[in-house]
Amino acid sequence: MSRENSRKLRLQQKKFMEELIDETEQAVARMLFKMTNDRTLVEDVMIATWTTACQKIDVLEKHENPHGWIMRAAKFHMLRELEKRRHIHSHEMLILEELEVYIEQETQNELELSEALKPYLNEDERRAVILRYFYEVSYSDLADYFHISESNARKRVSRAIGKLRRAAPDLWHECGNEGI
Repeated sequence: MSRENSRKLRLQQKKFMEELIDETEQAVARMLFKMTNDRTLVEDVMIATWTTACQKIDVLEKHENPHGWIMRAAKFHMLRELEKRRHIHSHEMLILEELEVYIEQETQNELELSEALKPYLNEDERRAVILRYFYEVSYSDLADYFHISESNARKRVSRAIGKLRRAAPDLWHECGNEGI
């Protein structure tokens, strides 16, 4: 094919696509909005549809019903995107369920630890020890939490650990010598 013929073909295909888009864009958008209210998704599907149409221009030009071909392509792209989102949604739900179980277990562990420490430490000492060793909260953040200086936060934790070591060495060893 000569360069001139190639140029003419591209111009003809461009004109064909422009006319096809003008004729079908509103109908495609209406059909897609019946499937979802997500404007961004509709725009993405329309772009995917026009991209596919441009890639398949040779087939589309010869097709007996190019408008129907565009509508089917748009519907196909939308259904594929909705299926992807449904799969992602179900995957996200599985992760959330796992997190929920984990949070319940951690909450139960914290409650058990708090109850075990209750006979030996007052409320502030228990909270300081749990925050520091169970949740690995920094001394700076502990100071903010208790509205005290960082050095006082360190002293509070140190004194609580000292009390725990003296009053309940078995509990201390059960939790580990390096911390709870």
